[in-house]
Amino acid sequence: MHDATHRLLAALRMRQLELISTLADAGNMRAAGQRLHLSTAAVSKGLREVETLFGTAIFHRLPRGVVTTAAGDLIVQRARVLLGEVAQLADELAAHGMPADQGIRLGAPPFIAWTLVPRLLRDLAARGGLPPVRIVEGRLADMCQKLEAGDLDVLVTMNTPSELGGLRPDGFVIEQIGTEEWTVVCAPAHPLAADRRRRHAWRSLRDEAWILPPRPTNARMMVEQVMLQHGLAPIAPRIESTNAITNLQLAEQSLGVTLAARCVIEDRLRRGTLVEIDMEDLPAPVPIAMVYRFSGAHRGGVAALREAAQRLRSAATPPEASPSSSTRKFSARKSRA
Repeated sequence: MHDATHRLLAALRMRQLELISTLADAGNMRAAGQRLHLSTAAVSKGLREVETLFGTAIFHRLPRGVVTTAAGDLIVQRARVLLGEVAQLADELAAHGMPADQGIRLGAPPFIAWTLVPRLLRDLAARGGLPPVRIVEGRLADMCQKLEAGDLDVLVTMNTPSELGGLRPDGFVIEQIGTEEWTVVCAPAHPLAADRRRRHAWRSLRDEAWILPPRPTNARMMVEQVMLQHGLAPIAPRIESTNAITNLQLAEQSLGVTLAARCVIEDRLRRGTLVEIDMEDLPAPVPIAMVYRFSGAHRGGVAALREAAQRLRSAATPPEASPSSSTRKFSARKSRA
């Protein structure tokens, strides 16, 4: 471990990371002080202390406020990661202490936590049956481990090999609760938006500037699979980001095209900040599944959440098109193999 690392570990405090993160959001010391309940002088002094610890300027001081330096961008980004980890630790400790029969400990990838999960909880609340809920967002591999360890009651995610392939087959149920369509979008000012009446081939978009998550995320793999199906080489994205909302915001700035779940872009399509590109062959809709232990299927919050999912699926599916049950029990599948 380097001397600089030892120095930071010995002297750096979470409160200092909170200060620089808040200052980056607020843009000036007075507003940051109001959010942190500190005087402007205290914010200024705290910033000097942090910059001394890091040995570099984190912000440019300008007449109308502050902006991060190049080094400051990196420091603020990492500070937010560390603050997020601490917040998640607090959430997980609280969730760990929640009795299983008194609430729901629910895991979901961000785009589902932003879209489907609120609909499920709204359904429960409308029936007066919303128990305490602890939502955990994050990397799916981590959430699968929490589910296996009993720290989550239920996981709502995409049912694909890249999403659930690493879940240990030990008494879990995968129950399909819906599907999600994916589409290619760009900003209204993008050249492709002016030609929306024409159906585009994937070959014509092969060399466009793409904004995509890194491998092995499902969205990236879907794009690469469809390119492979059309005999095309994989795309080298212009921009990679793990955050779905960041990718959409970058696309809104005409920085490229991206593949997105329809549930995430519906509001942006209505507002006209993004438009769909008519493609000749979009990826097939992806199943959305609820994963839980077979032993807990009929207990407390899991049973209520399953019922809410069934109601939402019934409302969205015409009776004549109602899908057959897609519930799978891992241990049963394993015994048949």
